[in-house]
This record gives sequence, structure tokens and C-alpha cells, in this order.
Amino acid sequence: MVGRASALSPALSVWLDLCRILAALFVFVGHAVGLGVAPGNWSGQWHRSADDAVTAFFVISGIVIAHTSWRRRDEGLRAYAVARLSRVYSVAVPAVLFAYAVDLIGMRLDASHYVPQWQYPQPWLYIPLHWAFLGETWLGAFQPFTMAPYWSLAYEAWYYALFGCLFFLRGGLRWALAIALLLAMGPRIWLLMPLWWLGVWLHARLQVWSVRPRLAWLMMAMLPLGYAALIMTGAQRELDVASKAMYATMSARLPFPFFSGSSVHVLSDLVMAVLFAVFVVGCAHSGWHFGPRTRAFIQRVAGFSFTFYLIHYTLLTLALALGWARLSELGFLGLLVGVMAVTWLHAQVGEQRRGVYARWIDRCLPGRRRQQAA
Repeated sequence: MVGRASALSPALSVWLDLCRILAALFVFVGHAVGLGVAPGNWSGQWHRSADDAVTAFFVISGIVIAHTSWRRRDEGLRAYAVARLSRVYSVAVPAVLFAYAVDLIGMRLDASHYVPQWQYPQPWLYIPLHWAFLGETWLGAFQPFTMAPYWSLAYEAWYYALFGCLFFLRGGLRWALAIALLLAMGPRIWLLMPLWWLGVWLHARLQVWSVRPRLAWLMMAMLPLGYAALIMTGAQRELDVASKAMYATMSARLPFPFFSGSSVHVLSDLVMAVLFAVFVVGCAHSGWHFGPRTRAFIQRVAGFSFTFYLIHYTLLTLALALGWARLSELGFLGLLVGVMAVTWLHAQVGEQRRGVYARWIDRCLPGRRRQQAA
């Protein structure tokens, strides 16, 4: 087995949902600043914070996958595959098609914001490639059209597959398939794998450790304080320099040129993941309990966070094509509300219809009839 069983308390589950919402908003603001859509006086640090916030998604994902897998371990690998594939494809399938369609509209308005354009003439080739999550493997580092955030999904899908292999299989097949998956995913995806597995490791220990509430709140405070220290002391910049030096060494010693792609900040990402893991431990032992209405609201909003995260960059690029640059604070707030509205609409055929996708996938995967007969 991978790790050990550990309870995920209802309060911690809500904390994690709240973190998903806040991380998605950080990414949105950071990308808006980087693209020049946000108000012009907003700090450029927001752009870097978008990358830093994604580390929370990796750690949360590892925790949640470990928790649900232990809770449903008796259902086996097939049920795990249906659950993971439906979670991924309920968002990835409509999101990639959405990005392609919206980009074609935006290119008619102002094609200068859609460079490079080499994927658009061959959607029949690149759309299936991205649905197979090959855009961060040995083939290179590229996302579907303007959907830049898709990179993290192209990492996580491989982590899901590796975890399922190690958790549910036994014997020689387990290790043969695990090695095959590692070889297929390639070095870029290897580099951020510790972030995701940190969540798996953490899950087995969250309720085992005994942490007093006062210490727990101090651990939670370490995330914003530690992040501020990384920036203000220049430590984050030094870690980025060290990451680049490491990549240069890899390129010099490998028999092929190495491009870091979306793993460009790997060392600072590791530090951010540790800070966030400490924060999660604090959340688990803080003693804070959310009221039923607050809990229901947070869980409801978090149910749209995956879609919001994936499609917002495409909509921000469309805003640029419409000439919406350097918006006022009020204009930017209006844009955010608009992106949320489109997210809600998009989710009605995607994230909110996961059960439909699960039934389709269940029919397509082998073993269903034998399982029913048993």
C-alpha cells in the first residue's frame, strides 16, 4: 500500500476547499497582472504569486487522492480509474474545446495576442494530444491554445496514474507499470512530483500528530509570514537562480537539451509546498469549526474552482483582444464577475456534470460486465 489511512476531518476538508478558492483567485490576479489586464499600479509580484499559488493545488491534490483512495480502497483499481478520469475529463474535454473556440473569436479581433498560432490549423492533432496529457512530457512543454494553466493538469494526470498503480496493484506488474509510467512522463513532470507526494505523505500523518491549538494557529501564520520573508529577503530570487543553474547543469550532462518548461521555479516551489504543508497541519489542529451555512457556501464555490482555474487565462486573453487593458479597479472587478459567470455556465456541461462523464467512462472501461456478474 501507499501510505496509511488517516481521517480527513470535515473542518479540514472545508479548509482545503477554501484554499482551492483562494489559490485560484491568486492565480487569476497574477495572470491578469502579467498580461496587463489588471490595474497598472498593481505590483508585478502578483504575477509570480500566480505560480506560487499552484503549489497549493499539488499538495491538496495529493491529500485528497490519498484520502479518497483509502476510503474506497475495497472498490479496486477500476473504480479508482473511473473516479479520476471523470474528475479530469469532465473539465478537460469542454475546457480545451472552449479555449479553441474562444481563441478563434479573439484572433478575429486582434491576432497579436495569439502567438504562437501553430496549434490552431491542426486541432484534430493537438486537441487529442492534450486530452492524453502529453503536452509536458518528452514531446515538449506546451499548453492547449491560450489555456496556460492546463500545464498543472498535465502533471497531475500522470501522478494520478502512478498513484493508482502503486496503491492498487501488486507484484511484478506493479513495478513494471510504475517504471513505464515514470519513463513516459519525462523529467519535467518528475521535478514537481515531490510536491504532490508531499500531500500523500501528509495525509497519513495529519491526525496522528498531536498539535495544540495555539501551535496550530502559529503554524498557519507561518505561510504568509514565510512567504513574505522569501520575497523580502531575496531568498526566492536566489532559489530561482539556483534552479536555473541546476537546469544548465542538466542540459550540459544529458544527451539532449533540457527545457524546464513549467518546472522553472522548482526549488522555490518545494519551499512553498513545505510552507503550505505546515499550514495544512495547522488547519487540521486549529480547532476551528465552520458553521453549516459557511461550510455549504465554501464547498459550493469550490465546486467551480477547477473550471475557473483552467479557463480564466483564455478569457483574460480575450479581454486583451477586446482592448481591455490596464482596467480600473472597478472595471477589473467587473471582469472578475464576468469570468465567474462564464465559469458557472461552462461548469454546467463540465465540472457540475461529473456523474454523466463517470457513467460514460464506466461503460467504456473493460471489466464492467464481469464486475456486475460477480
